[in-house]
Amino acid sequence: MVVVGDVVAGKFRVERVLGQGGMGVVVAATHIHLGQQVALKFLLPEFYSDRTIAERFLREARSSAQLRNEHICRVSDVGTLDSGAPYLVMELLEGRDLASMLAVHGPIPIASLADYVAQACLGLAEAHAAQIVHRDLKPANLFLTQRPDGASLIKILDFGIAKAQTDNNFSLTRTTAVMGSPGYMSPEQLRSSRHADARSDVWALGVILYELASGRQPFVAESITELALRTAMDPTPPLVVAHAPRGFEQIVYRCLEKAPARRFQSVAELAMALAPFGGAATRARALGATRILAGERDATNPGPVAHPALVTTTLGSSATSVERPRAGRSRRIGLVAALAVAGIASVAFPKLREDRESPPAPSPAAPSTVTPSTAPAPMAPTPSPMATVASDAAGVDRMSSAPVDAPPPPDAATPVDAPPPPDARRPDAMPPARPEVRKPTPPKPLTRPPPDDDVGGSRV
Repeated sequence: MVVVGDVVAGKFRVERVLGQGGMGVVVAATHIHLGQQVALKFLLPEFYSDRTIAERFLREARSSAQLRNEHICRVSDVGTLDSGAPYLVMELLEGRDLASMLAVHGPIPIASLADYVAQACLGLAEAHAAQIVHRDLKPANLFLTQRPDGASLIKILDFGIAKAQTDNNFSLTRTTAVMGSPGYMSPEQLRSSRHADARSDVWALGVILYELASGRQPFVAESITELALRTAMDPTPPLVVAHAPRGFEQIVYRCLEKAPARRFQSVAELAMALAPFGGAATRARALGATRILAGERDATNPGPVAHPALVTTTLGSSATSVERPRAGRSRRIGLVAALAVAGIASVAFPKLREDRESPPAPSPAAPSTVTPSTAPAPMAPTPSPMATVASDAAGVDRMSSAPVDAPPPPDAATPVDAPPPPDARRPDAMPPARPEVRKPTPPKPLTRPPPDDDVGGSRV
């Protein structure tokens, strides 16, 4: 076994022992060439000769190497000593695990606890998205350290018995094998570790919440058999926490449902439930876990790759919110144009009426000659496309050739080829194509026709 001062693999000098567990020991070391501080994890001598245990030890390196989340302790290398003992090279963490915090300071405040577990959910979301179940979550495997700015940071340790859901190596995980810490294991995991899935990790997080909030575990017994029976059969004991926020107990109870289908179905759901108790940072972590698992669900469906699909959906919704105002502006422009045309028409038609009652000014396109006359001589107008359009738009025919004394009935239209009035056949009348406009004299008093009909004077 290594001691302080030993150089491992010709490059790691052992500085001090950090801790020892039932199967291994962890030491702090320094890379003699880079000056980088790392943690080295070794199997104890009585275990590294067991091929199955050694393979499980190396599985931790493979499981951790697949994950890049900041809430998972990184494993950077793996090796074997001359004695045949395998070792892992991990990042060195400064701080303490939550089990030590509970032993020293007692129960953790709910706001801090909710944030710690939400951070663990964010790390586990990436593991679950990679089809990796931890299966040994407990306060001792949640390590509290700090970011460079002093903010708290939870790291998940010990993926040594983590199980890939697609792993078919039955020699490492036998159907009847029970692995993990029994006090934090779900009923289905106590029956067989092969039955453990992501919801077993949710159960373990529920036990962690219960213990760190109250100072005790929900199920205790003298033997693993008795513990398994109590876990599977007994109701969850009431959670007694002084000044616990309303609703917190229900979250814990749901994590500890006997049937996996009645628990939170993912760590993202649990994190979202805890978000109101931890503040804005906790909610941000819960949303991060939700996005990670949403990408995993998309990846299991045929179609585009998961993460690009998430990016496309987000930008698509943003693009839609940008394009809608443009479509609205186009509709508004069309409406303004229609109103402008209507306004021009409302000005043009009264002007046209005024022009019909008074002599119009000569037009460059069609100059006219004014001939004095002592009697009113209504002229037969020559229909033109513009007059026809104006008549159709107004809904009233203003081109009728009916005599002044007999106004035409509403909406009656004079055919284009109808014969002109008798006055229009006078020798001094202008040809139909270029009508001669005569200066009218005051007409005789007439009975005013309905407002929609034309009234006396010369017709243009």
